Amino acid sequence: MGTTRHAFLLGEHISHSLSPAIHNPAYAALGLDYEFGLLDVPPARLQEALARMRRPDCLGGNITMPYKRDVLAAADECSETVRRCEAASLMINRNGRFILHNNAVEAIAACRARRAATVAKGPAVIVGAGGSAAAMLEALRRVPPTRIVVLARRPEAAKALVERARAWLPVPIEAGHLAEGGRALAEAAVIFNATSLGVHAGDPSPVPREALRPGLLVYDIVYQREALNTLQADALAAGALVCDGMRHIFEQGPFSFQMLTDREAPRQLMLESLIAATGRRPLDWGADGAA
Repeated sequence: MGTTRHAFLLGEHISHSLSPAIHNPAYAALGLDYEFGLLDVPPARLQEALARMRRPDCLGGNITMPYKRDVLAAADECSETVRRCEAASLMINRNGRFILHNNAVEAIAACRARRAATVAKGPAVIVGAGGSAAAMLEALRRVPPTRIVVLARRPEAAKALVERARAWLPVPIEAGHLAEGGRALAEAAVIFNATSLGVHAGDPSPVPREALRPGLLVYDIVYQREALNTLQADALAAGALVCDGMRHIFEQGPFSFQMLTDREAPRQLMLESLIAATGRRPLDWGADGAA
């Protein structure tokens, strides 16, 4: 075994991941003999992959679908954020002990905090009711809107998430069917897409075009590497302010880097590395009061 220490993204069908392109240049810039790689494994090999991540030469790594809930069973310690979301996206290996965090929450919260005044003016609508929606609710706990509406094509899933979240959210929250959510979308100060719609070219938008308007904040967790998806293009055309999935991925990077290495992340270099790898700049809605 060499002296190189490793970090991984653990998931399935992740060959397209941008994580190595963000982290490896940052390791090199700080003179760290670390390498970020991919553990792309089917569910039958999950325990084998976790054993690899527990070895002394492994720092830990990021966790993505479909293992964000499965890794909870292997945890020695979980942050309160992970407990509330019931999902983890960052695993730290400390002397063979797994400590779990949710860096998706940190990414969303970082963007939300820059628009705290706008978010506080009205309701927030979350489209979707899975793990990403739970991360959004946790982020909004820190930067609360006036109320929250969770809309989903499976209203029973939205209701279950809302019932769980009422225990720790400081504002009113309700659930509804996406097809009947026109009024909530029209009143929203911020709309969050927590579905997978928009990953593939030709995917329809989960948000009707008529709900998009100037000044609205839109946060979309997904992206297409080569172009904007339908929601992002429609939102920009309507004058809305957009954070896209590439921004979401980037904002997770510095938090993960610091937790894995105990070093301050070279944020600007990580952003430049992402732009170099994709050929475009992540969409960002900026900050309240910005010109």
